[in-house]
Amino acid sequence: MKILHIITSLELGGAEKLLTELLPAQKKLGHDVELMILSDIDAVFKKDLEEKGIEIYISKYNSKKSPLNIFEINKKIKRENYDIVHVHLVHAQYWTRMARLLDDNKNRKYLTTEHSTSNRRRSNKILGMIDKFIFNGYDEIVSISHATENSLYDWVGGEKEKYAVIPNGIDLSIFENSVAVPRDELGMEKEDVILMMVSRFHQSKNQKGAAEALEYLSERYKMIFVGDGILEEDVKSYVNGKKLESRVKFLGKRKDIPKLLKTADIIIQFSFFEGFGMTAVEGMASGKPVIASDVPGLADVVEGGGIICPNDSKELAEVILSLEDKKLYDHTVEMCLRKSKKYSIENSAEEYIKLYREILER
Repeated sequence: MKILHIITSLELGGAEKLLTELLPAQKKLGHDVELMILSDIDAVFKKDLEEKGIEIYISKYNSKKSPLNIFEINKKIKRENYDIVHVHLVHAQYWTRMARLLDDNKNRKYLTTEHSTSNRRRSNKILGMIDKFIFNGYDEIVSISHATENSLYDWVGGEKEKYAVIPNGIDLSIFENSVAVPRDELGMEKEDVILMMVSRFHQSKNQKGAAEALEYLSERYKMIFVGDGILEEDVKSYVNGKKLESRVKFLGKRKDIPKLLKTADIIIQFSFFEGFGMTAVEGMASGKPVIASDVPGLADVVEGGGIICPNDSKELAEVILSLEDKKLYDHTVEMCLRKSKKYSIENSAEEYIKLYREILER
């Protein structure tokens, strides 16, 4: 099978990170897999994919917003004659849907994966009508969780038979077998309890609320934020205003996430909304107790493994304190490891290949 994935960019994000493992796994199953990106600005995952043998084509316009991408996408698809075109994230979804109008090959199938339960477009009726046209032009609409599917179906409707759920996957072995970064390299003492949140600083996350939980915890509790984004400075200002700077570290973008997760004592994913929660799975696979906010998508992933918590800083602190009970801590670790097995990249890759075959046979 000849497969082209198209994504807006390879910036730091859950969908982008997924492709670094999904595409090589699909290739390992014996398929011809390539990737097209609309922009390579801040493409933190590009080198990783190339090292895994994935050919990456960058739109010559190098802009996610350019309508000329329509013609570039169409030209690429026709020239290489792919069987499956698999699209991720909004700009790629829009331009590829339009490019399909120029494709006269009725045997070629187009599908898209929705990675989030919410976005700013869903408060605009005009954009709602546009989204209905865009999404209903795909042969299959995949969601990464049932919460994501329900939210999207409520928004764009369409044929329910065209909807499917395939959870994200990760290479579990990377996180299970990683070696921790020494605590002193992170400026941490032996007696410190390291709380860690790995997320971009975005409106969907809640690093500020996670930092606020420190106000209800003793000085030995420290918070490490990994990632960057438009709200990073806002969170730093909050931390400084609350005089928590000695207890909070901002590491920015890091390539050694598996090692960092192994160093942490507790992993926190304190989101306002989340389509899936990839870093929560990574934390569970690392053998750490994961605390996740009780929001659709994320709660589905963590429930039965880690601990679900209301999006309230004081209650987050109480859950953190409950893990001082060694029996509860060890039990939570065991349950997290068990739940993470459900989300192997091999399972995800095989499910997608199975779906591609079903679509092609329709």
